[in-house]
Amino acid sequence: TVILGLFYLFYSRFLSGAIPDDFLKSIREEDPSVEVVVDLSDNFITDLSSSLTTFTNMNLVLVDSDITSPAPEELCDTDHTGWTAGMVGQVRDGGALNACNAILCPPGSYNKDGRLSVTTGCNVCTSCTTFGCTSCIDETPTNGNKVCEILNKLFTKISGRTWYNNGNWLVVGKDRCDY
Repeated sequence: TVILGLFYLFYSRFLSGAIPDDFLKSIREEDPSVEVVVDLSDNFITDLSSSLTTFTNMNLVLVDSDITSPAPEELCDTDHTGWTAGMVGQVRDGGALNACNAILCPPGSYNKDGRLSVTTGCNVCTSCTTFGCTSCIDETPTNGNKVCEILNKLFTKISGRTWYNNGNWLVVGKDRCDY
């Protein structure tokens, strides 16, 4: 239900697969221009539905959701400048090559917010293999601690970001005793 022109949905750690085409269908049919905030962070979503292009003012948070396909290009065109709290339009106006990076950083990069902003880019990180990474495994630990490297790889492999207590994992400079 839309209340005062805003719809908010938060759903974490339970979704997997592609976002279905009928996702938020009733809101799309009621008023596709309503401000929609959807936080699906920390899920196992693989693809975004092109049906999301109906919305012109959506803040879709998908960071750390194992997304393997890019956002549909239509989400980043001039009709969708209101996406991610207007960041898609600001990034486009700022001359970025790919305004879709304002929705999710591409594989091979990360940002603490999982997406590019006007002030913060997507940083190179070869260990990020999906869209929307928020952290980067230090592939060559400066302290030479092989145990930390192994634990970080284990954490990533078994979806440690979904754990209830996952603080300090993958944080460069943290000791394994701080996990």
